[in-house]
Order: sequence, then C-alpha cells, then structure tokens
Amino acid sequence: MLNEIALRRLKCWTISSREKDLFQSRALGFELAQLGFKLKNIEDFTSTTREEFAGNLNVLREMRGDDVEYVPLFINFPDELPNDGEYLIRRIFGFLGLNTFDYSRFGADPITQMQNHELWQAATAAQAERLEDSYVEWIDLTVVTLEEAKQQLEKWLLDLLYSATPVKEALWTDILTVLDQMNIAVDITKVPVKENLARLAAIQWEKWQKIIVKTPTDLLRMFALIRGQDVSLASLIDLSGLKLSKPQRRELVKFLNECPALEEDLLRYKGLWVSISKWLHPGDLAKKYPKVAKAFDDLRNDRIKSFESLVINGSGQERLTKLAERPSIMLRKLTWLLKDFPPEVIADAVLNLEDQIASLPLPLLMNAYFAIDYPGKRLVINKKGKPYFLAARLPALNNSSVLKALDTLILTKLRGSKNWQKVWIDPTLNKIVLPLQDRKQSDGLLNLGRGSRLSIDSTVIRLFVYWQQDIQTTDLDLSAMKLDADFKYVEHIGWNSYDSDTDVIHSGDIQSAPHGAAEFIDIKLEALKTGYILPTILRYTGEEFSEMKACYAGWMKREDADVETKTFDAKTVAEKVNVNQDGVSWIPFIFDVVSKEIIYVDLYSRGSRTIETNQHFRAIAAALASYYKSKPTFADLASWYIRANNAIIVDRQDAETTIGLTDDCTVNVLKLVGQGVTSF
Repeated sequence: MLNEIALRRLKCWTISSREKDLFQSRALGFELAQLGFKLKNIEDFTSTTREEFAGNLNVLREMRGDDVEYVPLFINFPDELPNDGEYLIRRIFGFLGLNTFDYSRFGADPITQMQNHELWQAATAAQAERLEDSYVEWIDLTVVTLEEAKQQLEKWLLDLLYSATPVKEALWTDILTVLDQMNIAVDITKVPVKENLARLAAIQWEKWQKIIVKTPTDLLRMFALIRGQDVSLASLIDLSGLKLSKPQRRELVKFLNECPALEEDLLRYKGLWVSISKWLHPGDLAKKYPKVAKAFDDLRNDRIKSFESLVINGSGQERLTKLAERPSIMLRKLTWLLKDFPPEVIADAVLNLEDQIASLPLPLLMNAYFAIDYPGKRLVINKKGKPYFLAARLPALNNSSVLKALDTLILTKLRGSKNWQKVWIDPTLNKIVLPLQDRKQSDGLLNLGRGSRLSIDSTVIRLFVYWQQDIQTTDLDLSAMKLDADFKYVEHIGWNSYDSDTDVIHSGDIQSAPHGAAEFIDIKLEALKTGYILPTILRYTGEEFSEMKACYAGWMKREDADVETKTFDAKTVAEKVNVNQDGVSWIPFIFDVVSKEIIYVDLYSRGSRTIETNQHFRAIAAALASYYKSKPTFADLASWYIRANNAIIVDRQDAETTIGLTDDCTVNVLKLVGQGVTSF
C-alpha cells in the first residue's frame, strides 16, 4: 500500500530488490511509455515482484483514466458526424418504427441513446484496433528504494499537516494510511489548521477518549468528522445521534472548563451547543465545574456578547484596539476598516503587528495584501468550494501606505529564510496561482490553484467525461459555451449540436451508463479566432457525482485527432480528475482563445441544468479570466523571498536557483504540497 501511495502522490516507483533484471526493466519502460510515464533515473531500477509490478501499473492507469473503456455514441468521432437536424428527424422516425440507422457506427442505441451491451462491446473492440496519437504528455517518475520512499512519504505527510492551509479532502485516505502503517509522530502543536487537527483528534478520541483539540469549536469539528459530516462546519451539522458514556461526558465538561474563551466559542455555534447541552448535562457537574454550567446558562438566556459584536459596536479607536488583540481577524477585516479609517491609521495598526509576526500565517498576509491591492469586484471561493462576489473597494481610496505596511510584514516574515543569491523565475509563474484554498478541489494530476493559466501547445484539446451509474439511470451531458471577448453568450455545443466542420465538436449524447459511458468535445485551436470556451459537465438526471460507481473527467492534448486514432489515448491526458462532489454541474476549465491558455477552474455548482441560461457561469468565467491578478502567484512569492534575503533576479543561464514548472528547475512548483508551497 505504501508503494502505491508513493507512486500516486510522489511519482516514485519503489524497488524492493537489489537484483538487476534487464528484461523487466525493458518491459517496464515499454508499459510506462504506453501510458505517458517514464523513469528519469531508469539506470537505478533493479527489479520488483510480479504483484508490485501489476499493482503499480494499475495505479498509473487509474491516474490517467486508462482503467476503463471509453465508448462515445458516434464511434467515428471526430469524423463522420451527423447533421444535428437530420439526426433528430431520423430518431423521431425510429421511435415511430421506421429505423434508418446503421448500428455499426454507434456505441449506444442511436434512437434512445441508451447503452446497449452488444453495441458497447463491438465499439470497445473497434477502439482497440486504432492507432495511438503521436503526441505524448510525459510525466516523470523516480526510482527509489523502500527506505527512500518512506522518508519522502513522511516529509509529504508532515508538509501537509504542518501547513497553514487546509489539506485537500481527497488526500485524507492516503494520509491516514501512511500515519497508521508508518506510525509517524506528529507534533500536534505544529498543526495550525483546525480541520487538520480535528481529523487527528478524532483518532485519539476514538482509540483512547483523549482530547487533543484546543477550543470548543475544534471539538465540534472532531465530532462532525466522527459523524461523517462537514469538518469545516461550513454546512449545517447534526450531532443528535452521537452517543457518549457518562465518563466521556465528564471528560468533555472538564475540557470545556479549561477553555479560556469558552462563552464566546459557545456563542459562535449557539444552536448546536444548546442542543448538545441537553445530553451533555453540564448542570450535573456544576459543583465541580461551575464555569461550564454558568456559560451554558448564559448561552441559553442570551447574556453573551461575541467578539465580533464588540468590534462592530465599538466606536473609533476602540475597534482598532479590540482587533489588535486578534491580529488574524484584523488582517481579514482591513477592507472593512478602510471604510471608516484613513489608510495611514490602518497602516500604523498593521505595522504594530510586526512584533507578532511569528504567529501570523504567510498565506493570510499575502491574501490580505492582494485584497487591498486589487481594486475590482473580486471572486471569492468559500469553504464549500462555492464562488461568490465581493464588491469593489472605493476607487478613489489610495491604499499605498497599507500595502507598504503589509509588504513590510511579509518581508519581515521571510527574512533570513533562504540563502539564495542569483535566482531565475520562469515568467509563466506570473499566472500560476498559489494553491492556498484547495480543500474542495478534485483529486487529479495537476496541483494548481484555481485561476492558474497554462499555455497549450497541441492542435486539439479533447475534453472527456466517463461515468458508470450504480443503481439509477444516470445521464451526464458534456457541454460547452462559446463566449465572446466580453463574456457574452455566442453559441452552445452539446447534445443537440453536432457538426464535424466547426471548430468545437461533440461526440454524441448518451443517456444511460450501465457499462460506463463517455462523451467528448474537441476544441480545434487553430480554427478559433477570439473569445472564450467554457466547458461544463451537467448532471441532467440520476445519481449524484458521488453516488456513481465511477465518474472521471479531464482533457487531452491531441495532434492526430481523427477517426484512425484512439478516441481516448492515456498518454495524451494532461489532466484527469475524479468528479465526486455533489452538485448539478462541474466546470473543469476555461479556454482563452486569444492567449491559447487553459484557465484552471474545478468548480461545482448547484445552479441551472441549462448551460445557456445560467448567467452564473458567464460571471464566473469573467472573474476567473483575471483571477491571477487578485491572488498571490508563485512569481509574487518568489519575488518576496528574493527581496527579503537580498538575492537578485538574473537570466536563467546565470542563475544558481531556478524556479519553474519542470523537473529541470531547482524548484518545480507543481510538485510542492502543504507548507512546501509557501516555503519552496
């Protein structure tokens, strides 16, 4: 299991034998090339067991989406597509009993568009006979020993847990496996993110009834996790089914009694704590723990005032004085404070935090800087992974003094952290957003922050979706909107628009997936002139994404996109993700036609099932097109490190440290995780 996790998360192929096996080495090289992987230090490969060989190849196939069969409705896609009007008429005739279709050209019933086992089987066999694409999107793997793999896994795990940003939810199964099998000692005092702490605390509680969290809210997170609910508390949770023994309740009351800000923490989730008090019975222990009994009595009778209300209702300097007690909250409220205070006053308050710099997370400082620096309406993505907009700040306000104060704090935070001297920064990093909010992001090949832009150098982008229903008939629709340069709706590409002569084409709509269905959209880069393409996967009917047996999506970079080549070719896959969150739709990316760049999105929506009428999609597209301007990028962070440590930026050939997107750089930012993202 550790071998597979090292391969999936670290791109490391683990060898357990010292005996050289040349035949196996060649066989492995061939198998990897078929999937678009290569060993960058193949000379270090010795041999592996048959079971490990097969298990690792299965992991790599799954990573690239090659563990299932992809059969579109029109099996000669992208050639020989029917005219959409004529096809509809022939379908209607078919429903009336007059069938004019040649079934050998379809992977599902062309009339009902439901999957048929015989057609699916025949189409699968036909796909296997096709040629491979000439393009390869290579992914490097590294040969390591078992001991090296364990060392790297421990670093990977601690980088994630000690990070000042939440861990992607999709990683937790592997994290807990590594923790359990390697028995890694985690220093709880170094885990700053409450949700990460809650997951570790749940293990301690369930095994030994030991409480290692710090606040009552942390306790709620822990119990939410135990009950299989939202550990971030962004959604409503219900703990009514939680059963605790009398000794456990006594332990909880004892813990609450030692919390310094008990009343305020209880007030933050008042309804939930009032409900909990009915089975916690704090009054039974009032004699030993009077503080807890009084806090719950005050809570029920509305006698507690929150820190937030004291700040809001304070006058003048009282607000700043109060917020200075909690610097993190002050930094989150800077734009609000600037409505009532001159920038110079706020700048002084920020500079007064310099002696507390060690306790201020770097991501918070950077996000505060960009919240002040960006004058337009900002897109914000919350804990649930849902987007919303913040109004633009006052355009006449000069916030340069506040920006300078925040810049000073960041430089103070980073001073003495690197021994860099001559540094080269890949210019593309100016558009690669730091992944600081990836809690709800899908598990895929790319480790990108939303809004990041990647250049595309292939002839065609082929978007794909694969799904297999479990119980209910499930229909997913792969669609796309063409938008003009001003993000106004131009045209729809989807289930009702087929034409092989256009610049964006669809492989046909399949309306059930008992055997696993697939749909594709080809975006022909050279044929496009201006505007944006916004692809979307719509769940038209049936099971939630999370309820299906499988649901994959992503995109390929294709050169030989014709009827002679495989419709799905694993080695051309640039991104493949597991689509497994609930919602009506999923937006993978936006394609900027002019700059030939993919803008990484990965957002779920519960809005309309009709792509044309959903104004929300177009607003998101417009905001995400410039998202990298309102969020810290890797280039911004590298520049702060350089200034803080008196290094200089030079040309690549003169650099001692190079920072970019490939393994030939000293730092490949796409391989950074957790605290490594902000520390390089």
